[in-house]
Amino acid sequence: MLDRLALSPLPTLRGERVILRGVRESDIDDRLRHPIDPEEEDGYGSSWRREWDGRRYHSREYLTARRGPPDPGVYTWAVEHDGECIGSAGLRVDSDQHCATYTVGLFVARLRGRGLGQQTTRLVVSWALGELGAHRIQLEVLASNSRAINCYLACGFRQEGIRRQAVLYPDGWQDLILMGVLQSEYAFQATAPSGNVRSAQQATGEP
Repeated sequence: MLDRLALSPLPTLRGERVILRGVRESDIDDRLRHPIDPEEEDGYGSSWRREWDGRRYHSREYLTARRGPPDPGVYTWAVEHDGECIGSAGLRVDSDQHCATYTVGLFVARLRGRGLGQQTTRLVVSWALGELGAHRIQLEVLASNSRAINCYLACGFRQEGIRRQAVLYPDGWQDLILMGVLQSEYAFQATAPSGNVRSAQQATGEP
């Protein structure tokens, strides 16, 4: 019988173009400098648009109120690029089952498609499956969000199933894609000779 995962403090993860760190008060100012972006918010769920038009989320009061006592099983990073917070990434860890659920979002629209989300995802996945020792990381993504799906494929995730018509949007019901990556798969990708294994990045055409 495996012991529960030992949960460590939130680490700072550094990549070539992003730093993943704990949240700061100045992150709220960075967030408020950028308007609500429907493409980003649609990735989190539809209620923001159907019920509140997003405006309730875009205030200092709301962003400050979200910061409650830390949950030891929840890791939340601010994504920093060029000295500015541009989004967030998170892991919700089930230490009994040795698995975690991953989320990521960049709120600066002009920075999407530049590989920053992919670098953020690789940093979190590598840390969670390596240092933390998780057996599995999973996520859900809108079936229509091809950019995010290609990012996750490039980072080692595999499509595992579909939740059909799982969420209601103003333009109708949308499917959710279930994706996951196992520790053994990720370790194999990291050690396999490049000439013998076609990478997910090549398969999806991600930059």
